Amino acid sequence: MKFFGVEYYKREQWNLLLESALDREDLEDTYEEWLQVFEEMIGKLKAQGIKLYKIDVDVQELIKFCEEKGLPNDGEARAQFIAHLATKHRVDL
Repeated sequence: MKFFGVEYYKREQWNLLLESALDREDLEDTYEEWLQVFEEMIGKLKAQGIKLYKIDVDVQELIKFCEEKGLPNDGEARAQFIAHLATKHRVDL
């Protein structure tokens, strides 16, 4: 069975993510749009038999991580941050 970690952002931090993301144009404009994409992705992956776990992202911690590593806040850096968190925190979906 495959395992896959998916990042989960909180509604109250969505605007902070947009403000700090270098690749803002690649992100959904609203939290509601992002949540819809997230839920559709979860459904498709589960239908394929992939075991998922949710990784709660604190955007302020993400920004700090990027600053400490000298990384821009972009998709690649967020993936590194998620991988870092995956070893510590996970909630099965």
